[in-house]
Amino acid sequence: MQIKEIIVVEGKSDTRRLKEIFPDINTIETNGSAIDERIIAEIKSAKDKRGVIILTDPDYQGEKIRSIINQLVPGCKNAYIKQELAIDHKKHKVGVEHCDKETIMTALANLTEFENGENDLTYQDLYDLKLSGAPNSRMLREYISDRLNLGYNNAKQLYRKLKLFNISKTTLQKLIDEYDARMRVTDIE
Repeated sequence: MQIKEIIVVEGKSDTRRLKEIFPDINTIETNGSAIDERIIAEIKSAKDKRGVIILTDPDYQGEKIRSIINQLVPGCKNAYIKQELAIDHKKHKVGVEHCDKETIMTALANLTEFENGENDLTYQDLYDLKLSGAPNSRMLREYISDRLNLGYNNAKQLYRKLKLFNISKTTLQKLIDEYDARMRVTDIE
């Protein structure tokens, strides 16, 4: 697997882990969520020259960093890792640096890209589509988040990401229909 883009990570440990898998990879380290203007300028330049993939930790801090970058530097690609695949159980920490090679490669192979434009999705649609407020809402959100490579999301986070990535109500309905069909097959078996 060849990565031409520059990967935005949180810190040195993440860079070290990525270089173990991809020795020639280039990274930009944010060093936390207080991202200064110099780092944002570096990310903008990297996006224009080679492209950027954001690969932050699957925790609150990582999502905050991802959100800041996506707002200030539109057009970045996003790689997500499930939180349960990024845990060091001995140290009780979550991070990219704790992931195995397959997890990182899968995340970098399944990127989500920001789309410009408006979508027709409203917050009420989350209720109407049973992505919030229904007995199986969490499982349905997890399924959609997995299929769209959006990481874990509660209802508010999912709505924000769906808007950010310009995912339409039609696309959501197709994924919900796919989920329902899978559940029917599971019930039959």
